[in-house]
Amino acid sequence: MAIRTATSDEIASWDTLVAANPDGGEFLQMREFADIKQAHGWKPVYLMADDIALLVLEKRIPLLGRLWYIQRGPGIATANQLKKLSESLAPYAAKHGVFMVKCEPNLEDTEVTRKALTTFMQRGADAQPTYSTVWVDIRAPFDTLEQSFNSKTRYNIRQARKGDITVKEMPTTDSTYETFYHLFTETATDRFVIRPYEYYRLFWDTYCQSGHGAIFFAYEQDQIVAADFVMINGTRASRKDAGSARSKSVRGAPALLVLETIRALQSRGVTDYDLCGAPRSEYAKDPNHSLYGIGTFKTGFSEHITDYVGTYTLNTRPLAARLWTKGIEKVVRRLYFMRHKQGWY
Repeated sequence: MAIRTATSDEIASWDTLVAANPDGGEFLQMREFADIKQAHGWKPVYLMADDIALLVLEKRIPLLGRLWYIQRGPGIATANQLKKLSESLAPYAAKHGVFMVKCEPNLEDTEVTRKALTTFMQRGADAQPTYSTVWVDIRAPFDTLEQSFNSKTRYNIRQARKGDITVKEMPTTDSTYETFYHLFTETATDRFVIRPYEYYRLFWDTYCQSGHGAIFFAYEQDQIVAADFVMINGTRASRKDAGSARSKSVRGAPALLVLETIRALQSRGVTDYDLCGAPRSEYAKDPNHSLYGIGTFKTGFSEHITDYVGTYTLNTRPLAARLWTKGIEKVVRRLYFMRHKQGWY
């Protein structure tokens, strides 16, 4: 594949190009995400590999060179496509002072795929907490789609309706973001670590103001009980952030929120909805797994969990890459988290 810097016109229409990538369009390869990460110390590099739009995030590592991070990409659909791209990307990156290209291809995790990837890449340290998710095909008519959910999910939806839970798409205002973050903080306490409010405000606002994001709240009377932030690009959408009140008198608000969000997405022409995040499929029935509850909730809408291969690297300067992998990366990530209380990547 021919690798080159994207033109200004291509960058201006970047999200459209990403949506046309062989993987269907990854939400964290979009122009909005580049702007967000640039505000947090990463330099976006926009590349074209033939007709594949490739967003690279760059940081300079003292004494080692440049690190390139392709978050949830590149946008290929097969291991063979990734091999062809890598054969061109590796020398291109080395020419530009890059010692490692860190990738997270959206390829399903199978033994065949893993063997294929290790013939030309190295398994790297994962930057994300999970590389598994649940996709819901939302092409069917709304009522038919609801009936396809499992019995517990349908029951929860009925209970929420009986309890007069209402769902609203919210205006993109500071009041909406602050309310969401307050609920998100309540959800995360003693469960998982979240970033500071300023990060989420920038994230939500950047996507929403461009028309590629939306926020939905579920209310019990006038009290918010659940919230979802959704990224949208073309015919695909992803439920990135979600919050739910721990104390609520009516059952099923989060399930009704997902359903009504699907209704809104269908009106926008979306056909595939990523519920974003799940335990690996082999742990889906393990009640001791940290993501068991999340997985149980999401597989109520579609029973199949998609496992992706995780992180692989192109080590374009082997010595520098080895120093980074064997110790420097761990130290950098640990110190950054201690100082900023959020991930380095």
